[in-house]
Amino acid sequence: MDKPAAMNEKLRQEFNQWALDGRSSALEAHHRCFVEDTLQLMNIQPADRILEVGCGEGWASRRLASLVPEGLVVGLDVADEMVSKARPGSAACDNLLFVWADVEAIPWQEKFFSKALCVETFYYLENPENALREIFRVLSPGGSVWIVNHLSKENEITLRWLPHFRVPVNLLSAEDYGKLFESCGFQEYAFHMIPDRTPDSDASYYQHLTDPDERRRFRELGALLMTARRPEE
Repeated sequence: MDKPAAMNEKLRQEFNQWALDGRSSALEAHHRCFVEDTLQLMNIQPADRILEVGCGEGWASRRLASLVPEGLVVGLDVADEMVSKARPGSAACDNLLFVWADVEAIPWQEKFFSKALCVETFYYLENPENALREIFRVLSPGGSVWIVNHLSKENEITLRWLPHFRVPVNLLSAEDYGKLFESCGFQEYAFHMIPDRTPDSDASYYQHLTDPDERRRFRELGALLMTARRPEE
């Protein structure tokens, strides 16, 4: 694959390593419950054209592709090793493509996608405003964006993960995101928390919480889901 002209090299290297050492393969178990609950809210139609930002090895993109038999799903990731793993694992999906690119320079025409999904990715972005403007550009009028962050100021227990990150994170509050969405042209911004329904046996990311009350609070708070819409023309 030829390297895109615009690329966050630090993120590329970090998540290439995730793909190479197997950390990315555990993300489906960690994130599936939030994604499934989000999909129920997205009102996905058979002919939808959906962009997944930060697709990783492609498990959520494959799930989306199964829901849009008359449409198209494009999975985008900054890590070429992630894309290299996603493609062969998705060969049976003829309505699914993967592209190696930075979300600040999405290689697609404007006003194409009816929906965009971003799971546990947005806080890694160095310039979230630039990313949102690009998502706005490629969304069709009336199209919607859906961002899920388990790491959030709204679930204060997740902030314990921060010392373990090897790349900077851009952590905003839900209200801060609302202002950002508005500045980028979006309307109908809304947010709420999705409780964590992941079985204890599958959720290694919270096994360090040994206090039962703290673990209960962590799971009750869950992930932050934010959504907004590009205005109709």
